Amino acid sequence: MMVFILFTIWALGLLVLFTDPKRTSIRWACATAFIGGCGFLSAVIEETVMPLWADAFTMNHGTEQTLLFFSRLSSFICQVGLPYSFLMFAVHSAEFLTRRTKLIAPFAALCLPLLMLAITPIYPVLSFNYWIMVAWVIPFFLIACTLLIIQYRNEKDPLVKKNSFFTNVLIIVPLFFVFIFIYVMRIQNDYEAWRYNMLVVAIQFILIVAISLKYGFLGVRLRVEKRRLDSTLRALTSGAQIMNHTIKNEVGKISLYADRIETYAEETNQPKLKEDALVLLQSSQHMLDMMNRIQNQLRDVELRESSSAPGEIIRQVIQNLKPYMEKQQVLVECELDESLHLYGDPVQLREILTNLCMNAIEAMKSGGKLTLQLFLSNRHLVIAVADTGTGISKENLPHVLDPFFSTKRTGQNFGLGLSYCYNVMQKHQGMLEIYSEPGKGTTVFLFFPKKRVLTGSTQTEGGK
Repeated sequence: MMVFILFTIWALGLLVLFTDPKRTSIRWACATAFIGGCGFLSAVIEETVMPLWADAFTMNHGTEQTLLFFSRLSSFICQVGLPYSFLMFAVHSAEFLTRRTKLIAPFAALCLPLLMLAITPIYPVLSFNYWIMVAWVIPFFLIACTLLIIQYRNEKDPLVKKNSFFTNVLIIVPLFFVFIFIYVMRIQNDYEAWRYNMLVVAIQFILIVAISLKYGFLGVRLRVEKRRLDSTLRALTSGAQIMNHTIKNEVGKISLYADRIETYAEETNQPKLKEDALVLLQSSQHMLDMMNRIQNQLRDVELRESSSAPGEIIRQVIQNLKPYMEKQQVLVECELDESLHLYGDPVQLREILTNLCMNAIEAMKSGGKLTLQLFLSNRHLVIAVADTGTGISKENLPHVLDPFFSTKRTGQNFGLGLSYCYNVMQKHQGMLEIYSEPGKGTTVFLFFPKKRVLTGSTQTEGGK
């Protein structure tokens, strides 16, 4: 069990590191996992490795002392390094702290772990003064928690904010119990309470996997739903192409024979037969138009990328939809950072925004307010389209991106608008997220990766 817990902690650390190894906060998160695992490594050495070694080989005094030394050292690294690495993770996660603070903090905070190294005998017996430990470990923990909570409250990007909430819960709550069992209980002379940490880690692992499937944890986001939708779109695109080809061939035959019937009706002076032939011709053309519209919305999007100003595109969309807004008595409010430039397909972006704004207008049949926001967060360029309409029920919300799903009962709606928007965002390496509450409205967020945001120099180079 102890070995399993050890490898679970280190595996989580490596998984987190793999998501974004260039970010300092991610590296400290990985370090926290590995340092925390050192406590279990100490137990594995003494309770698993040494007995197995003694059974398989003749353990001499030197081997035994070496293993004991590494066991004591691992325990020391865990108990002294865990609060320090957790504090450094919080410091580098706090975007509101200055660069100077982040440079000074690691050296300033390192003084106390170094003090413990100087005053603590490690071998042959690891002997901590836990009153001194608690005097600085608890403040480290509280400062780290405060920084993480402030960062969460200050975050504007809703996707990052949601991820931060679950990250904080999955880190702060387990570490609270870990710190209690490692430090506080030892003041009470309970040196075996640390074993409860196995249960804490097991529960934490289960929750991390469950929450990562839907929301994300430290950048790890296992989107099973996304993969399902991607597969569905690919299958529909392929199916639509085959169906369109088949229908075109059959409709071509119908049109040919309908045209011959119409000619025959004219030659034999049969007006009713001619009317029937015209109906056949109109129906066949309608079928072709319908299939072409479906295929156009399901086609594999090919981006024609260039530098564009999202703020300007948003204003163009609003201007084009002004007659619809006036008819529905919809007020428009914009909060746009006009300085932002994006490397992407401006035509596809305009089409996405038109789709989203039309959906919002149609949801406000008795009038309301349409709000469009454009801003830059720490990780994304964000465009938000919010309405005060009818909202989407909890039952329908998981399905709104599914092709052909629609709550609109009109013959002109195929339920492909949001699927198309999702497809375009995927091509931009971005994400589309929908938040809605029945009776209060819907907000759709478009998240473009920050690497697509152009600076002054890259704008002149076409975003390359």
